[in-house]
Amino acid sequence: MPNLDGIGFAQKMRPLAPFKFTPVLLLTTETRTDQKDKAKAAGATGWLTKPFHPSKLRAVVQRVLP
Repeated sequence: MPNLDGIGFAQKMRPLAPFKFTPVLLLTTETRTDQKDKAKAAGATGWLTKPFHPSKLRAVVQRVLP
């Protein structure tokens, strides 16, 4: 995203009432644990590292959807 990264997006979206419980999955090349922790603190529900296999995406989506 040109003006906002995934963590910034989660930080801005999470406080908005309609999106309080909406799952937020971040797709990134980042693998550092501190970045994952920062994303979780910002409200991200899941984390997927690129490149990924479609089965991995399915597994993450199934995990966060009711």
